[in-house]
Amino acid sequence: MLLQQLYWESSKCQNELELTRGSTKERVKEAINRTEKIEPTVEKWLKDVENVLEEVQMLERRITEATKSYFKKQCQYFLVKEIARKTEKMTQLNHNSKFEQFSRITELPGMKYYSSKNFILFKSTESTYNKLLEALKDKSVCMIGLHGIGGSGKTTLVREVGKKAEELELFEKVVMATISQTPNIRSIQAQIADQLGFKLEEESDIGRAQRLSQRLRKGTTLLILDDVWEKLDFEALGIPFNENNKGCGVLLTTRSREVCTSMQCQSIIELSLLTREEAWTLFKLYANITADFSDALKVVARKIVNECKGLPIAIVTVGSTLRGKTFEEWELALSRLEDSKPLDIPKGLRSPYLCLQLSYDNLTNQLAKSLFLLCSIFPEDHEIDLEDLFRFGMGLGLTGTSSTMEKARREMHVGVNILKDSCLLLQANKKEKVKMHDMVRDVSLWIASAWGQAILTSTIMDPRMLVEDETIKDKRAISLWDLKNGQLPDDQLNCPTLEIFLASFSKGCI
Repeated sequence: MLLQQLYWESSKCQNELELTRGSTKERVKEAINRTEKIEPTVEKWLKDVENVLEEVQMLERRITEATKSYFKKQCQYFLVKEIARKTEKMTQLNHNSKFEQFSRITELPGMKYYSSKNFILFKSTESTYNKLLEALKDKSVCMIGLHGIGGSGKTTLVREVGKKAEELELFEKVVMATISQTPNIRSIQAQIADQLGFKLEEESDIGRAQRLSQRLRKGTTLLILDDVWEKLDFEALGIPFNENNKGCGVLLTTRSREVCTSMQCQSIIELSLLTREEAWTLFKLYANITADFSDALKVVARKIVNECKGLPIAIVTVGSTLRGKTFEEWELALSRLEDSKPLDIPKGLRSPYLCLQLSYDNLTNQLAKSLFLLCSIFPEDHEIDLEDLFRFGMGLGLTGTSSTMEKARREMHVGVNILKDSCLLLQANKKEKVKMHDMVRDVSLWIASAWGQAILTSTIMDPRMLVEDETIKDKRAISLWDLKNGQLPDDQLNCPTLEIFLASFSKGCI
């Protein structure tokens, strides 16, 4: 009777434990689906349950065999003690199934998340890559700024630098957050907190900032702040800064050198554009140009690459757009690029034109905006003399009511410097000259047209053809370059909105 009673109690405990095991396994499955890590105590409990249930099954077989044994009484005595021990163990396991913590959020992959599949470390970017790493290794530097023209590959490069810093264990944790034109403090904080593996549960902005600041003071963290357009308020964000260079380092990317200066970057590094051969290598990758391509198509492709002038976003987008297209489509693309007309960019690809327009839209100085549009009256690859720009600007009244020529000239120089800081103008070989990237120039012409200030610039047009050209009616400026003597319109032009007519001969302008 005692054996039967114990056996019944054991079966009851076994059934309860199997039910608890089933519900625990369901919880494990749900936690794994949430990408959570199961606590070791839970894993050990499940293993112990499996072992005891397996032992109970073996005991049940022995009980069945004992009823048939000649030594039935001796076996029963032993089995009674064994059943009691197993029942107690199952009862204890059932009692221990109320876990204090079942699972926890797993750490996000961090910089490993970003793929390096199509990353090529070209010679022109390798020096920038090395400079960034050296600055990160320098413990006296806690603020680093990387600046360059929009679409030059700053984001891609800092991702690779961040991965390398993580690999070299320069910091305990590397975190990357996108800032964008209109910074959202809560979004930036959430990006950082997620990658650090904790939640900001405070309701108030100051509470969240203080909590984040506390976390960033623990250990060493590198914050990569991507796409910064203006000076950030680190106190409002909760980023500790200038505290004896301990804990938190910052690497930011921006289109404006002025942002690097205002953010007190101790190391300011510029990202250069690709060389012609590097651009060709990148273009071949995205356009899938192989040895099987005809020589004629390769000639067209080379010309298209040259139009991109080493700007990675243009090379990648145009290459991806033309991948698998016909020879006629390649020729049409080249024709549009040569005529400074934007290509039709398929959905899913970043438009280099819109990317560069953001830099223009972000300008707050109206004179700088006007000078930007004015620069597009010069032909491609032209080194713009600042004195010419000043005279044309004065003629158009861009400096407004400046009291003196000297003051007007100073205002123009400030506007030019703003454009240079934003990488919308580049420094030419001579100090008194600047130049414009071809793709930036195309964007300038595009914006001018969209704002009813259309500009016609040509190095091949015979000005006498303008008389019969109906498309010039809406032009605000016409500039014709490399003209031969005597090439001027015979009759009056039908251009009611025209403000500038520039004719450039080999001996000068009129």
